[in-house]
Amino acid sequence: MALEKRSNQTNNGLMNSTGFLGSWTNGQGPLHRRLSGSLRNAIEHGLLIQGTRLPSERDLAQELRVSRNTVVAAYNALRDEGWLESRTGDGTWIRRESFAIREAQEDVRIGRLAQSNLLGVMNPGETSIDFATGTPYPLRAFPPGALSLSPQENDRLLGTRLYYPFGWPALRHAVAAHYTASGLPTSPDDILITSGAQQAIMLIGNLFLQRGDPVLVEDPCYFGALEAFRSLDSRLHALSVGKTGVDPEVFRDAITAASPRLAYLTPTFQNPTGAVMPAMARRQIVELASHRGLPVIDDRTLADMALENVAARPLADWDRQGTVLTVGSLGKLMWAGLRIGWIRASRHLIERLVRVRMATDLGTALPTQALAVKLLAFHKEACALRREELSVKRDLLAGLIREQLSDWKFDLPSGGLFLWIRLPDGDAAELAQVAMRHGLVLMPGSNMSAEQRHGNMLRLPFLLGQDDIREGFERLVAAWREYSGTGRRSAVLQTLT
Repeated sequence: MALEKRSNQTNNGLMNSTGFLGSWTNGQGPLHRRLSGSLRNAIEHGLLIQGTRLPSERDLAQELRVSRNTVVAAYNALRDEGWLESRTGDGTWIRRESFAIREAQEDVRIGRLAQSNLLGVMNPGETSIDFATGTPYPLRAFPPGALSLSPQENDRLLGTRLYYPFGWPALRHAVAAHYTASGLPTSPDDILITSGAQQAIMLIGNLFLQRGDPVLVEDPCYFGALEAFRSLDSRLHALSVGKTGVDPEVFRDAITAASPRLAYLTPTFQNPTGAVMPAMARRQIVELASHRGLPVIDDRTLADMALENVAARPLADWDRQGTVLTVGSLGKLMWAGLRIGWIRASRHLIERLVRVRMATDLGTALPTQALAVKLLAFHKEACALRREELSVKRDLLAGLIREQLSDWKFDLPSGGLFLWIRLPDGDAAELAQVAMRHGLVLMPGSNMSAEQRHGNMLRLPFLLGQDDIREGFERLVAAWREYSGTGRRSAVLQTLT
């Protein structure tokens, strides 16, 4: 019986062990410790799934051409550590509820967040250049008084003792008016103010998902959404993203196959590919979801980052059944430090989301909400400023790549914050390790995949100052030359490709 990579927890065998174990015999120590270590690593990184039955000791020993005692000792060690369990007459299984698995997965999650620099692992005084974080610097051209409150505004805030879990009423009205002015009629009762878009995604996940529930996510996908759904112990089902986003036929097939409880999409300037879904596809996806009663998150966090004229209406334009929950934010457009996001949904869903929210968070800070009211009035000008700023940086980074790394392939995005790069060879995670030695932080594509795919892809943001982009690119070229010059690729990547 061979080791088999599985997409669900019901298959019985495992196939092609070297695809998960790599060159497991390399290293030091007894053979059974090397085997248990490789199996542990495969479980930690999701290559072997909780609830999977492992081959019998005899079968695995025959496949690996080792003694049965070696496999017995490896399995025993993993059982002692809490990774495996044996069921009488039913073999050995990867435990579904394992402290060891949860601890290891948390380590992997923290590692991904650190690599993205969301945890602030790079101190301001360090010399590293961050080509991983997808957060722009705050806009500098705010109108006078936009980031301060008048005495009258302060008095109004200090005159209340309430938390406002739905959001500061003035901001709910401002967000609703913003949608209505854009052609999507919206009532303040349809708006919930959140502490950023990440909290919005998490609240929706908490409302609709229970442990083990399937959720459809893009592949590749915004890794913050992946981490939110993973933290809820959801089963992630990947939707391939093409040049125009998720294809409606792919969406329909996934609904039929997975019977999901929730879907997460970024149809406008998809993170990380920059893809824009056509209007016809948007309509078809909403109709498919409405027919099945499937809630769909339309994450429009990057929708304001248009660098060219693109018609990209929200999914809610085609929603007649209250299926779509629209997530928005001022973080990318204005300033991430505000921590202002929102959910636009039907009134009864907003009320349910507030009940979920109040279990852990009674409301977003009122002073920042009051500032957000003023900043929303500056929305059109802010979009123009971001377009002017980011277009230059996008073209600078794209030009450097075309000139000096011409075998790196990408499509120039019409919006968003990133270039999605295909490497000619090798593994982006390995390149990221080399880049660290050159003082450069990178985001490998596998961090943005529910199935650990896109190992040869790299997400490069065009967000730093132009001098930093040039310096960071020089370090990237040096790291690539060092890495590609070694001629090495990981054994796991070779076997999986």
